[in-house]
Amino acid sequence: MKSAVKNLVKDEKGAALILALILLLVGGLITAALLGHMGAGLLAGQIYERRTVELYAADAGVEDAIWKLQHEKVAACAAQPIEPPYNINVNDKDVTVYIEYDIATGMYKITSVAMTDGDGSGGIAAIDSTTAVEAYVEAQTFDLLGGALVSMSNIDFSKDCVVTGDVYYVGEITGSEYTHTDGEEIKVPLSAFPTQEQNEAFAQQFEDEALLGGTNLGDMTIDSSTSLGPKYITGSLYIEMGVTVNLTGTIYVEGSITAKKDSAFTGSGSIVAVGDVTLEKLPDYGIEGDSIIMSLNGDITFKKEATIEALVYAPNGGVNVDKQLTVEGSIIGGYINIKKDAYLTYVSKSSSFNFPPVVTYAAEIKTYNIIQS
Repeated sequence: MKSAVKNLVKDEKGAALILALILLLVGGLITAALLGHMGAGLLAGQIYERRTVELYAADAGVEDAIWKLQHEKVAACAAQPIEPPYNINVNDKDVTVYIEYDIATGMYKITSVAMTDGDGSGGIAAIDSTTAVEAYVEAQTFDLLGGALVSMSNIDFSKDCVVTGDVYYVGEITGSEYTHTDGEEIKVPLSAFPTQEQNEAFAQQFEDEALLGGTNLGDMTIDSSTSLGPKYITGSLYIEMGVTVNLTGTIYVEGSITAKKDSAFTGSGSIVAVGDVTLEKLPDYGIEGDSIIMSLNGDITFKKEATIEALVYAPNGGVNVDKQLTVEGSIIGGYINIKKDAYLTYVSKSSSFNFPPVVTYAAEIKTYNIIQS
């Protein structure tokens, strides 16, 4: 009897089978849940990957819009979309970009929408989805024609100068005896200014107007009061002392313009020279409507007293004032040097001219919202 019991205890055949069955049972119970969890994880990973790609694409649309603002000279003045929405493709995602100017905040509103179209195959690939980024961007803008003084380098004052209006400059403002009665001093980058090609295109409109009145070959000297314009002069223009020129159009000169002491300009029109413009003593430049005194490649110099109602523009040279200048308009130059007794008041004298619009030279994102659907 004892021998039989010992044999039963020692005989463990079938124990491994029972253990295996238990393991199979437990494995069967957890495998279904584990596979379901893995499937959910794979689906979540696909969704996350898609959303990430959409977000990167939408963000690229915002950056593209900011680049457009800074490099394509989009004006900051519209109460509706700046332009029709445009499309770009990023990471194989179609992105639609909207640019608007919000007058209430004074900021640009950029909306960039990246979309994924479902392919109808079932599962995650069949689901349409979009990721939108809505950003408000504060822009720093520069209006070349919006200041009393605008310099592409320095502005130097010597004595007794009064400025009413904004002052834009690239380099430095020197001289302590200068009073700014209204407006701001605003430093801007040189890159915000028009290029030489843009300045030449700007001057072209005056050249075309002058050619309508015929061409004077060589130099022209005016020694008695007369009416003149439109007229294209291939040489230089000299206006003798005490002569009044009644402008009846635009005068364009390939050389230089020199107006001697006590000469004057009246009427309606502009004077433009490729070279220097020197006005020795000009008691009156009282022109009706918009008018420009321009030197495309040289300097503009005012000697002694002068009273000007015009836009004064020397993009490749300087504007020099020796003494007693009164301007209602705007002075723009490669540099500006004012020695004594200048009274400069900003008044727009260029609204009818064809010139580049307001430039956005820097932009900072103030708000950034992500909307997914």
